Amino acid sequence: MDSYSITNVKYLDPSELHRWMNEGHTTMLRESFQVVDVRGSDYMGGHIKDGWHYAYSRLKKDPEYLCELKHRLLQEQADCHGPLNVVFHCMLSQQRGPSAAMLLLRSLDTAELSRCRLWVLRGGFSQWQSVYGDDERVTEGYLPDLWR
Repeated sequence: MDSYSITNVKYLDPSELHRWMNEGHTTMLRESFQVVDVRGSDYMGGHIKDGWHYAYSRLKKDPEYLCELKHRLLQEQADCHGPLNVVFHCMLSQQRGPSAAMLLLRSLDTAELSRCRLWVLRGGFSQWQSVYGDDERVTEGYLPDLWR
C-alpha cells in the first residue's frame, strides 16, 4: 500500500525548472511537467510561462476548487507518458507552495498517487524572477519596477 508523507514532495531548483522548460520535459526521465502558481493577491508582476494559477487561499477552503485542480492535472497526465511532474510555487515557496503540494497529495487516492510527482520550486517566484524575470521565453508579464 502506498503511503502519503512530506517525503513525496521534493524541492526543485529554478535552474532545473529552466532546463525542463527549454527541453520541454524533465531532464533525466523525459517526463511531462506542469507549473502551478498558488500566489493570491501577490499574483502580479509576472508569472512562469504556461503555469496555471490556483490561489492557495481558495484551494485550502474550497474542496471543489482543489478537485478541479486535481482532475485537470490527472487529465494532463493521461495525455502523456509516465507520471506528471507538478511544480508548485508561491512568492517564496516557504508556506503556500509546500502547503498546496500537501493538499494535492492528500487528495490523491492510492491509484492516483503514482501518476504525479510533486515538487516545490526552491525560492519561489521571487528567486525565479531574480534569475529569469527578463527571459520572455520562460517568464510572462514580468514587471521589475513593481517590486522596487
